[in-house]
Amino acid sequence: MNIESIADIQFLIDNSVEESTELEYKRSFAKANPKWKEELAKDISAMANANGGIFIYGLAEKNVSNGLSLPELITPIPSTEMTKDQLSQLLSSNITPKINNIEISVLPQEGGNVFILHVPKGITAHQNKINHLYYIRRNATVEVMEDYEIRDVMNRQSNSPLEIDGCGLYKTKNDPYSNKAEYTFMAKIQNVGHSVCEVYKLNVYFNKISLHCDFSFPSKENFSYTALDAERLKISCKYQEPIFGGETLEMGHFVLHIDKDHEEEFLDGLIIDMILFYPGGSCDVAFIPSEQRYVEGRDKINTLLGRDKRIDYPILEVDSLKEN
Repeated sequence: MNIESIADIQFLIDNSVEESTELEYKRSFAKANPKWKEELAKDISAMANANGGIFIYGLAEKNVSNGLSLPELITPIPSTEMTKDQLSQLLSSNITPKINNIEISVLPQEGGNVFILHVPKGITAHQNKINHLYYIRRNATVEVMEDYEIRDVMNRQSNSPLEIDGCGLYKTKNDPYSNKAEYTFMAKIQNVGHSVCEVYKLNVYFNKISLHCDFSFPSKENFSYTALDAERLKISCKYQEPIFGGETLEMGHFVLHIDKDHEEEFLDGLIIDMILFYPGGSCDVAFIPSEQRYVEGRDKINTLLGRDKRIDYPILEVDSLKEN
């Protein structure tokens, strides 16, 4: 999500974009609270220890229900209360190690300013220097990190992060003498770090499976698949070779065979949900073929799919796979 202007903030209000793991609204810096500096360090470090994200200070939120918060009103913060330099100094002084590359934007408004903070995902665990605790953001809440979580985040620096750099569902065969249309799926995986990543796995979830579609897989790649429920299928694509820093590889290349009589019905509303796992992290991206559109981030994907959390209850494991 790219938020850089008052127009972008107004879009959030007009479209009732709720807070998430990677987006937080704050009316002010809450200086009336004696521990406001501790709370500031807690919130920012928790975001970095999770997946990074955006804070907007000067945007009041309203609680709707069940912890759901929506943006309500732009509330400029007086210049006498906070400046960009003061905020930068507070973050540097109260979070250790210092979070590099935090972007602070100040949008002048009548009566004060709105602050937008772009917090990058940390490459190590960041501690609240005031109370010496480590925090992490889960959905729209902040919690103290468990020991294993601290160790996992500290290992990010030694593990190169991977990203899903796009995917496609391409019609590759339309034999007029066959009652099946063939579509090939492929995803691009990029190592955005500097070291070699030798272990990774891509899970691809289809939200619509039926008797009108079946799959086949190339023998050169390692696949397994699981029927999660009556309508969801998970296909796991395991790594074939190390991926070096800055390198991009393709994964997938499996084929969907769709009954032509039900081709349009199957593709309409199809959502391909992808989770890329690698040591120290994961990357979540969904692709909507009918719209040629991507949705990034687990919270947004779950909203798109109409559920609050990912349900992953295997019903049937299939070991023998078709091969091309």
